[in-house]
Amino acid sequence: MAWYYGTYICGHEGRVNIIGPVKDREWKKEREFSKMCPDCYKVHLQKQREEEARRAMELAREMELPALQGTEKQIAWAEKIRQNLIARFEELTQRDIERFPREYKEYKKIRELTLDDIMAVKHYILEHRTSAIYFIDNRYDDIYAFIAREYKEALKTDEEIAEEAILLEIKRESTVFPEEKMTNAVVEITVSPDRVTAKFEKNEAFRKIVKDLGFTWNGSAWEKKISETTGSAEDRAAELGNKLLNAGFPICILDEEIRRKAIKGDFEPECHRWIYHQKNTKNFAIRWQGWNDTLYNRAKSLPGARWDSGSMLVSVEHYVLVEEFADLMGFRFTKAARKLIDEYKSKMSTIKTVQPAKVEEPEETDGFSDILNRGDDIIDDLKD
Repeated sequence: MAWYYGTYICGHEGRVNIIGPVKDREWKKEREFSKMCPDCYKVHLQKQREEEARRAMELAREMELPALQGTEKQIAWAEKIRQNLIARFEELTQRDIERFPREYKEYKKIRELTLDDIMAVKHYILEHRTSAIYFIDNRYDDIYAFIAREYKEALKTDEEIAEEAILLEIKRESTVFPEEKMTNAVVEITVSPDRVTAKFEKNEAFRKIVKDLGFTWNGSAWEKKISETTGSAEDRAAELGNKLLNAGFPICILDEEIRRKAIKGDFEPECHRWIYHQKNTKNFAIRWQGWNDTLYNRAKSLPGARWDSGSMLVSVEHYVLVEEFADLMGFRFTKAARKLIDEYKSKMSTIKTVQPAKVEEPEETDGFSDILNRGDDIIDDLKD
């Protein structure tokens, strides 16, 4: 490693640090000093960027493209990215579309598009994507990523667009804001007979609320599947909506009655204490949410109770005591558990009951004492 001095092509003196074999250092020196000095090169790059930005702006005006929104630097950078994207669209052929990469989930549908469809995607991006940040954030994406991301919106029919406009208006009418809101973003709560889903932007406070209520992430939204032990979908949606409103989140629920319940808090809370039928056995499985010493000790005091895999198991033979325990501690029986009781009662009703005869035990007498009480008299039968 050594320092070598010389004159750059721009005329400025300088030095470069060269490493490697001595025999190679001379040509490395010539190569380095055939360039601009670092300061001049920075100025050159800045002028080059400004010129490219100026040309991109001129092209945008000539093409009558919508003005981009952002800071001056963001717009200058985004204009170049947008022009490069336009050029890549123009280079596409039908053959390129038919070879759409398999790495994109819906590549089969996209491969069926025509070149005219792809140009429609281009025009959609140019018309609707006017944020400089959009182009900056996606600057490393290839042309296929832009197509995969935008083709559904770009190729919507007039009927689909009209339907979306109606749905948007309905959503506006179905949205409520809490007085003390923490955001203007709206949580969309969707209700169907077998599940409740909630969609919202990434937010830790929102995430905690849905997780605490038993919702799980399905890849696109938070959802709670409805079962016998969850209560109705309407109650679960109203409960979620109420929790979110109290936490400062605006909500959108299309069903007016569920929305009213969410606002008024008029719903049946979810029960987390249940008595199940342990499959393939004659046992109840008593379960509750979280650890609770009181519940554990009360359940363990039932006859024959034993703890197994998060449940307290008790034989159906003790159903009367289990029913009393359930009433006292706020537990509910599943349909399967109730069926277990009914089947046990039915079976017991077929068993014959009898009234056994009571056998009187003979009263024992102390004959030996009687003999002794007779004294020394000889028994008559023994006399000569």
